[in-house]
Order: sequence, then structure tokens, then C-alpha cells
Amino acid sequence: MKKIIQKIILSAVLLSFLFHIGYSEQTTLKVLHYLDRADTVSTENFNQILAGFKKKNPNINLEFDYLVNEPYHNKLQALNVANQLPDLIFLWPGKRTGHVTSSGKIKDISSRVKPFAKKFSPAAVVDQGANGEIYELPEQVTATHVMYVNNKLLRKLKLKFPKTFQELINQGDSIRKGGYIPIAMDNKDGWQMQSCLLSALVERTGGRDWLNRAVKGKASFADPEFVRALSVIKTLNDNKMFSPGINQAEYGRALSDFVNEKAVYFIDGGWRVPNIIGEMDESLHRHVSLEVFPALANEQGLSGSTSVVAGTGFGMNAKLSGAKADAAWEWIWYYSGPEGGKIKTKQGWIPAYKLAQPGNANVITKRRAKFLGNTPGGYVIDAVVDAAGIGILQPQIQEMMFGVLSPQKVADNFQAWVAANR
Repeated sequence: MKKIIQKIILSAVLLSFLFHIGYSEQTTLKVLHYLDRADTVSTENFNQILAGFKKKNPNINLEFDYLVNEPYHNKLQALNVANQLPDLIFLWPGKRTGHVTSSGKIKDISSRVKPFAKKFSPAAVVDQGANGEIYELPEQVTATHVMYVNNKLLRKLKLKFPKTFQELINQGDSIRKGGYIPIAMDNKDGWQMQSCLLSALVERTGGRDWLNRAVKGKASFADPEFVRALSVIKTLNDNKMFSPGINQAEYGRALSDFVNEKAVYFIDGGWRVPNIIGEMDESLHRHVSLEVFPALANEQGLSGSTSVVAGTGFGMNAKLSGAKADAAWEWIWYYSGPEGGKIKTKQGWIPAYKLAQPGNANVITKRRAKFLGNTPGGYVIDAVVDAAGIGILQPQIQEMMFGVLSPQKVADNFQAWVAANR
């Protein structure tokens, strides 16, 4: 009888979370959000979520501060050092915002999340702290590396998707002579090359086991495994495979080139699917496929792999308690739970909360679901290395592409930082 009563109480708690009628106390929460307001697709998605939340919770007032790319991370770090974090903060599940989540200033929300764990993709609800803590509830699980392909242009150029890295390089002349960019990428902020290409390459050249050992000091980032991955990027750059001016290009230019048929390939994350759907002529959608970087010689890791990470989401300031913490949870749950998930699904996202894709889902959305389901994945480097180290690596990759540093020198410098700060 006691067990039955406990089950009834637990069920009541779960139902209260899922079907409550809204938060009753008047509360204002300050929010630091990672959002590019110039990205109309992502902004529209967010605005719909915010409107739904306000309708359901009229007594919770959210005051947002919007930033993107390094300005966001710089401000987050400054607020953390000054002990002035807002009530709600947009966070990464790994090391990218680890300086904040490991500081003790972000509340562990695992007790609120874990009753619903089976309703989320397994990768979304893994432990984020050493003792099982969860600091943010991911909105999606995604691949940070996708090689989007315009197969219409490939056919026009009488080419096929390359099976090997060398075949890709060999296509460069034909693509450029046809008036197109071989691989559209933008890298002014530096994270794109690290997260969307280098991470996937490191899985091929070294694999998870090697990267785990390098992070723990049992292998070195100056090893051939890491140097080879950097050398692939240098070879691509030296052979003019990337967008012209890639290291001065603001995030979004490469997307524009791809959707307007100026580029044959486009390397970015799986999160770009809604943008492609929203900005590319609908007649072209059926010609877009999602692939991974072609095979390298002597791969040591998973062949045909990408890089995968649990998604970003909101966490709350550890100082919050009582009614204010409950109000913050209302937003976290709405944003990444079933209601926010339904809004995301309608716009081509695949949320971390398990929801069936609409029967009329866009063909690119369906292909992304298949991609995520069938493609093995390695680590994203910024999920396993502290943000300060990534701040060393990313600009040095740019210097390598400018011809200032060799791949070995970049690797040596990065290893020196890792060894000194492990």
C-alpha cells in the first residue's frame, strides 16, 4: 500500500509539471540569452516560444539581454567573475561554459529534470557534473558537423559526392571554373572551424579514445593525430576550397552563398536546417543532401563520422530559491520541454524532447533526422576542453590558414596550454 501511495504522489507531481495552469506569483527574471537577432528564422522561432510562454505565464516577466558569438561568452565570463550572473543563463552542456557551470553559481536542476528523463533523447539528459548534476536542459541534440550538398550543382558540373579527401580536392578546379565556391564556410569568430570541421576530423584521425587520453595528459595534442586533422584544414585552405575571405566572414555569409546556389558544399551544424529551409527556394530543397566529410587516409577513429553534442539550453542562478526558482524552472521547461519542442518541430527543428515529426515535415528535415539516427559521432572539442584553451586554439587555426603558423606549431602551442592548465 505504501508503494502504491508513493507512486500516486509521484504521478501527481509529474502531472503538475506537465499540465499546470501557469505560475501565479508576479515575478521578474533577468535573462542572458544567446540569440542573433539578425537571424530571422531563429528569432521567429524564439518569438513564438516567448509568446506562448507569456500567454501561459502572464505573471512572469522576462527581461532579456541578447548577445551572440564571443561577445556573449565574454560577457558571461565577466558576469561570473563579478558574481553578477542573471537569474536565467543560456548554457552549454560541456566545457564551453564550464567556467560558469563548475563555479558553483549555477543551480543543479537534476531533481527537476530526471523524473522526465525518458521523455528526452538519452544524450540530452546525461550528467553534466561530476556528481550527476544537470545545469541546463538541452533544447536539442545535434551534430556540429554536416556537409550540406547541392546535388543539382554537382550534376550540372558532372561531379559526384567525393568518397575521399583527395577526390574532394580534385574537384576544386572544376567547381571554381564553373563559377562556384567549393565549400562555403565563415570563420570570423573562430568557433566554426573548430566545432564544425576540426572536431569531426579529430575523430577520424585520432578517435574518442585518443582525445580522452589527450585531455587527461596520457596523450598529447602535439601528436600526429591532432596535427593531421589541422593539416587537412590547411590543405583545403591552400587549395582554395573555402569561401574567399573565410576568416573575415561574419557568421551567415556562407549560409547565404549556399541557399543562393553560389556554393556546391556548405559545412556547418545540424542546427542550420531551419535556416536552409526558410531561406532557400522551395524548389531546391529536394536537391539538398546531408553528408559528412569524405574519408581520410589511414583513419584511426570512426569512419564516416560527425561530431555530436547535447544541445544548449537554459540554467538558473544558484542563488534562486523558492518561488523565484520555480518561476525560472517554468521558463526552462517551457523552452526545452514539450511546448517549446512542438514549436521547434513545426519549424524544422528536432528537439531533445521526444516528439514525432509531422507527416508533412520538409524533406530536408526528414533527411536530418535520418542523418542523426544513422551517423556515428565523436566529441566536439569545445565540449571537452575549457573555454580558455579554445580561446587559444581558434585564433591560431586562423593564423595557420593565413600562413603564419604551421599545423605542428598550432598543435604545440595548444598542447602547451593544455599541459599548463589541466
